Amino acid sequence: MANTWIVGLDGSSGAFSALRWAAGVAELNDDRVAPVAAWHVPLPIAAMAGRRPIDFDRAGLQAEVEYQALRSIEQLDDAERVDDLRVVEGHPAPALLQLSGPGSPLVVGRRGISALKHRLLGSVSQYLVTHANGPVVVVPDDSDVKGLQRIVVGFDGSEEASAALRWAISIAPEGSDVEALVAIDVIPWLSPERVAELHPDEVEAARTRISTAADAADPDGRATRNFVLHGPRQALAEALSDADLVVVGPRGIGSVAHAVLGSVTTWLLHEAPCPIAVVPSA
Repeated sequence: MANTWIVGLDGSSGAFSALRWAAGVAELNDDRVAPVAAWHVPLPIAAMAGRRPIDFDRAGLQAEVEYQALRSIEQLDDAERVDDLRVVEGHPAPALLQLSGPGSPLVVGRRGISALKHRLLGSVSQYLVTHANGPVVVVPDDSDVKGLQRIVVGFDGSEEASAALRWAISIAPEGSDVEALVAIDVIPWLSPERVAELHPDEVEAARTRISTAADAADPDGRATRNFVLHGPRQALAEALSDADLVVVGPRGIGSVAHAVLGSVTTWLLHEAPCPIAVVPSA
């Protein structure tokens, strides 16, 4: 099934990286890209306008946002699969959220034009990955899709990890490698060799439980299973060097709040050198 990748544009370099990445993936999978630019009157000005008449150039603000977004599209080497720009009024986060869904993944830059620190996750990206009802891909600056030859899925047997695995398989081009990376973290302070030696029953029980969940999510065996005796953060850190995309759920087993990201997912979104897709379970 073809996807329409919805890309939020704000004129920033991060947004352009997101657009370039989405256009590359669309070319691989015969998908479409729907660029969206949102504009709104800044809150302090809106509050002032509510108290007394104020002459604010709304049309000028909309035109500037549209102009910056169109410039991003024009910079693409190939915009054949990019639809016409859609300009909507509203804050970017809720405006994009309304357009998200299982067949309409959102793609945003890690930081927008207002980000102040190199490692700061933009507020729009943060909001979307915790509230969207469909996949959200967060693309770091200067990330350019060279293919989706290796897609790594962080898999812990949870329903959210199962949803992430199913989605990764659905977007994987033919011939690409999809890996379900399973981190079995029995005794964190022991080496993998000592864990296997001292706790074979616990390791085997975890492997069996997670294998059953992986088989249910991927009955055709499209994804390879890679079991490692590390914590999930270390396992994913080692996988980042040659991954084209890492796919995770917002939270793993034991998380309790919808609006709170798991610690591993949060770390990936802030630090990973490759795009990160966050896939909700429903």
